[in-house]
Parts: sequence; structure tokens; C-alpha cells
Amino acid sequence: MNYEELYAELLELEKDLKDSVGTVTRLNKRVVKEMESGALTDMKKDLQQFLSAADLLKERTAAFDEAVNSFDTKEYFSSGDFTEQLLEACSAKGIDVIGEKGVYEMFPYRVRIYGDDEHPEEVWINRKKAASFRPSAVADTIKQGQEKLYKANFNELTFMNELAEAYDTTCFKNGSRVGSAVALTKIYKALTPMARARKEYDMQAFSFDLARIYEAGPDAWVTKNGRIFTFGTSRDGKTGIRVLSRTGVESYITTLSSLTTEE
Repeated sequence: MNYEELYAELLELEKDLKDSVGTVTRLNKRVVKEMESGALTDMKKDLQQFLSAADLLKERTAAFDEAVNSFDTKEYFSSGDFTEQLLEACSAKGIDVIGEKGVYEMFPYRVRIYGDDEHPEEVWINRKKAASFRPSAVADTIKQGQEKLYKANFNELTFMNELAEAYDTTCFKNGSRVGSAVALTKIYKALTPMARARKEYDMQAFSFDLARIYEAGPDAWVTKNGRIFTFGTSRDGKTGIRVLSRTGVESYITTLSSLTTEE
């Protein structure tokens, strides 16, 4: 199954439907004017045309409805056709994708595709359910979202200050020496101590901010008080937080360390 085939069919049907709607609308206006002017003979003639146009509109509406309902969305998802076509659309748009079995990361988005009895025909982009069943449209949504995020203002100094504060909190809580390497997953928990905060600032958003500060380089890893930090990375991809640069360079950031104390 392929939504694009249905779309092509609906386009043709929609042209006829639009023509019929236009004809019915035009005849309706003529009848109203004839009503006002008292042109009863013309009105009787146009009413017959109106009824014929209305019948044709009904037929074309039924054909459109039949085409829509003939598309088995449950089968489209359960067969894997939707997933395959979405991945193809993402590849065509240059969207980096990793994952399998209905769970994919399209940085910084997490996309889940369902096709079971509990979640029939559902696509979730992070915490938002997508309304579209058209793979290319879903890929467009992701691509546009990525572009919007990269265009958004990002204050590197503010973010570094917040990371530093969360780093110190984590060190104090765990009894660790300031200067030691602290897992970024723990720092994230310090940044978002309440479930409400994690909902508003989820791990995907945190990963995206990490990607931007990491790409900015060591010159940006300094707080307003002059403390210098560094990030630890992993090569195996099994640990750490996956980030992508604007050019698609992949890194796995694991820890944050303070190289200096507060001045």
C-alpha cells in the first residue's frame, strides 16, 4: 500500500468534485436572484439544472468517500508499508535516522510508529501525536521542526551556567569531588528535579541543547565566573547521549567535568 497512490486518485476525484460544487453554487446564486426579481420561468428552468447538478455532486462525493474508505489504514501500518515509506521520505530529505521496530530517533526527535490493537495506526513525534498518515508529510513536519530549532536563539553562556549549577548539585548530592566526571544523565535529573519540569524540558530537548553547546567548542564551555568545563565522550555508542551537529556529525557525550573551581 502507498498513500501517494491514494493521493493521486483523490486529486483526480477532487477536481470533478470541485467542478460540481462550483456548478451547484453558481446555479444557487442564479435561483436566488430570480427569486428576488420574480423571474419565475427562468427560476423553474434553473432549478431543474440545479437538481441535476446536485445529483452529480452527490455521486462524485460518494466516489470520493469510497476511495478514502477503501484505504485500509490498519493494514498500511501493520504491514510496515507506512514505516518503510516514511524512512524513504526522511532519507530523501536528508534526515538522519537510527532505530528499528517502530522506534526511531530523528535528532532531536523520537518517533514512535504503532500498528497494534492497543495503539492502532498512530505516529508520535516526541510527546505529540501526528495527525497525518502521509509519510512525506510526516517527514516534512520533522524537517521543518529541525530547521526551526536550529534557527532559534541559543544562549551558550546561560546554558553553561545552568549546567554548572546542576553539576555542583549532583556532586554535592553524591558526595563527589568537584572536578570529577559526572554523568550527564544525572545532571539532567538535577536540571529537572520534578516530573513537571521533565515534561516541559524532556531528554530530547536537553540532547539538542547539548549538541549546540558541544558543537560550539571549548571556548563556549566556560561559565560567567570563569569556570572551565569539558565533556567526556564515548566511541561505542552504547553509553552517553547521542547528539548530531548541524552537518550530521554524530557524537555520544557521556560526562561533564569541571577543570577549574569558581573564581
